[in-house]
Amino acid sequence: MKRFLKVSLLLTAMTVMLAGCGCYNKMAKKISEVKMSATPEMLILKGNKVTADIKVEFPGRFMNKNAIVRVTPVLVFKGGEIAGTPKFLQGQAVKDNYQVLSTKNGGSYSQTVVFPYDSRAAISTLELRFDVKCCATADFMTFASVPVAQGISNVLGLLNESNNASIMPDNFKRVTTIQQDADIMYLINSAVVRPKALDDSQIKLLEEFVRENQNKDRVSLGNIQAKGYASPDGPVDFNDKLSKNRSNTGKDAISKQLKDVNVGYDVAAYGEDWEGFKILVEASDIPDKDLILQVLSLYSSPVQRDQEIKNMSSVFEVLKKEILPQLRRTQLVASADIQGKTDAELRSAVKENINSLNVEELLFSATLFEDNATKATIYKKAADKFKDARAYNNLGVVLISEGDFRQAKSALQQAAKLSNDPAISNNLGLVALAEGNIEEAKKYLQPLNTADANANKALVQVLEGNTNAAAGLQGYNLAVAELANGNVARAKAALGNVATADADYVRAIIAMREGDTNAALRNLKSAVSKDKDLAARAKNDIEFAKLFSNSEFQAL
Repeated sequence: MKRFLKVSLLLTAMTVMLAGCGCYNKMAKKISEVKMSATPEMLILKGNKVTADIKVEFPGRFMNKNAIVRVTPVLVFKGGEIAGTPKFLQGQAVKDNYQVLSTKNGGSYSQTVVFPYDSRAAISTLELRFDVKCCATADFMTFASVPVAQGISNVLGLLNESNNASIMPDNFKRVTTIQQDADIMYLINSAVVRPKALDDSQIKLLEEFVRENQNKDRVSLGNIQAKGYASPDGPVDFNDKLSKNRSNTGKDAISKQLKDVNVGYDVAAYGEDWEGFKILVEASDIPDKDLILQVLSLYSSPVQRDQEIKNMSSVFEVLKKEILPQLRRTQLVASADIQGKTDAELRSAVKENINSLNVEELLFSATLFEDNATKATIYKKAADKFKDARAYNNLGVVLISEGDFRQAKSALQQAAKLSNDPAISNNLGLVALAEGNIEEAKKYLQPLNTADANANKALVQVLEGNTNAAAGLQGYNLAVAELANGNVARAKAALGNVATADADYVRAIIAMREGDTNAALRNLKSAVSKDKDLAARAKNDIEFAKLFSNSEFQAL
């Protein structure tokens, strides 16, 4: 406690000199009977203000009937002081407009005082400074200065803005499937594959695809699917058989073309292709297409659909020429699975040949490393090489976690030029918070409705002093907010198993508030072992005032 400013009852020389007015000595002697309190007893910074509720109770025979007492709350710290709004009280004979204090019975008053935060006031004392003038012709003279609270605890300064930073995901796939499609077209009511049908350019591309991937490294060629379809005109049973025959003849035709390739086949028949019919009609500009689509929605029976459409004779003629021929086909689908790099291969590439990785591999590789330096290197490479918004954003997140908000802001601004993804706005809001610009943070965060952004909106409210918004926080940040609210048990529960340096520091504060200095020291030592900068913070933190003279504390 030696580091607190020494405050005590002040009896000035003027008290004796002006005793002729008759009240200075008497009030000074009775000041010990005045009951004074402040809530909280340890002041807490909320937003950029320090607030306390003061209550003062005066005994009987304290107030002189001709006197005016001025009680000024003053925040006193090394190098300065900040005076709050004074409270004036008057004796019963005084002709003024202050609160009257009975000479016989005394009285009381309550007052909420608010001080702007001054960083020098971390170690400070809130005093009530009593001045009195005992008669109208006298000047106010100080006769007592009494400490009522200590401060200022900046618990909310421990909030971690990076907890709700938003990483943008990669699209890396361990297995990527690629495919090539082609159609073998048939004449009406026929399942015969015409030679020219196999000369189609798409058939040639499918053949090239299969040959190219049959023995390729890290590629597994799948079975070729042969799907037979019939146009939805004519008897349903006939079309079902026709589609089956087409799938078989289609498979036989392509297998002859690829007889030199070891590939399997899957054959399936799908009957009348009403879905394909609908898609083609929707994409067409044929007359009365809305009427045709209405028929499809009204009738589920293929027979009814066919009949209703045929009843529209002029429309059906157009369908026969432009739509139905495109549905008489066997659809061929060739696919191949490409095996991506293993985690070990990606880690090795990052260290030995990072330029060999594509953007998705880079973004995924960053998640395989724990240290921020490697993560930042990977994201920066992806950003520089591919100009990818995700890379710039994720680099910004890493820099936020490192406390490098200037560089984080630069990276995030680059990301914002490339994308309007909510993650980027959320992270820019966090940077604004870290810079102390709450209004700027609100501009970024308010339009968003993501889980991270909603948590950060709650964080903004807490930083503004509305600690009741703590319900919107989780984990470590919830613990800090609950501690600022004085809810020690809730703060302890919210911390759970979080094992960071900051979490251990908060546990030390909790232990101090519970009166367990040994536990506080253990947790402080653990915190400092993880982050040496916390030692300096602790030595200027009012929460640890009772440890200031402790040798173990000084050795942190």
